[in-house]
Amino acid sequence: MNFNDKKIIKLEELKNMQKNFEESIKKLEKSVAESVTNKIKLEAIKKDLKEANLKFIDAERCLDNLKIELNNGQELDKEN
Repeated sequence: MNFNDKKIIKLEELKNMQKNFEESIKKLEKSVAESVTNKIKLEAIKKDLKEANLKFIDAERCLDNLKIELNNGQELDKEN
């Protein structure tokens, strides 16, 4: 094997390393993009859950008030 053959082999190895590196970078970029997308989705879900919780608390308060009104109404009926 002469010097030129060794250079060609080294060049091929270098090209292969570069190709593998570029593929790894593409996978990394894809993973980062998916992570960002998932984070955005999670934040949206978190916001929706907070809003739903506030509505649930409000509905619970309304039901408690209705229960009190019904109990007061029954007490008035008993008095009459």
